[in-house]
Amino acid sequence: MAFVTRQFVRSVSSSSTASASAKKIIIKHVTVIGGGLMGAGIAQVAAATGHTVVLVDQTEDILAKSRKGIEESLRKVAKKKFAETPKVIKTPMTSQKTFESLIDFSKALGKHPVSCKDTPGFIVNRLLVPYCMEAIRLHERGDASKEDIDTAMKLGAGYPMGPFELLDYVGLDTVKFIMDGWHEMDAKNPLFQPSPSLNKLVAENKFGRKTGEGYYKYQ
Repeated sequence: MAFVTRQFVRSVSSSSTASASAKKIIIKHVTVIGGGLMGAGIAQVAAATGHTVVLVDQTEDILAKSRKGIEESLRKVAKKKFAETPKVIKTPMTSQKTFESLIDFSKALGKHPVSCKDTPGFIVNRLLVPYCMEAIRLHERGDASKEDIDTAMKLGAGYPMGPFELLDYVGLDTVKFIMDGWHEMDAKNPLFQPSPSLNKLVAENKFGRKTGEGYYKYQ
């Protein structure tokens, strides 16, 4: 999860810079745009830590699915995890008080925030997405099956999920969107090259867990 504070300059940053001695902004109301796995997780954690939450998406069906997922998560584990290390992004337009307030908000959610400059992919995605794409290329070349790649990374590297399991969890459409943007930014970079199998699955609306099929099939 990343707080890209450019979007909040008018509503948040202006109020925090009104006075050098002004108090930090205490965030009590949270609006989450997008009710997918990540959005629902953010909404649940924010609500569980005492914040008033509004979850927004394009259709009522998506919101109903998000609500059902949150309710099932509460019955199973009481608290849904979405990211233990939120990235708080400070741009040249972000005031120090806004930045500090977002750090405090992340901690109020029970998370461990980290700071990063406004760079493509920030920290996690910049390292994780190329790793997943290399796993796809390994499979596309026929070097190993996706099942063996996932097993090797879980048992050999100690990862909780294999790259193909993770791709399906994140959403193949999301991964393709990220890669398309990076490829447009730097088409010669070998890490940012498109994947035939990823493009095919997305074209078939097979996005992973949220659609019931991606690199794996789900009940």
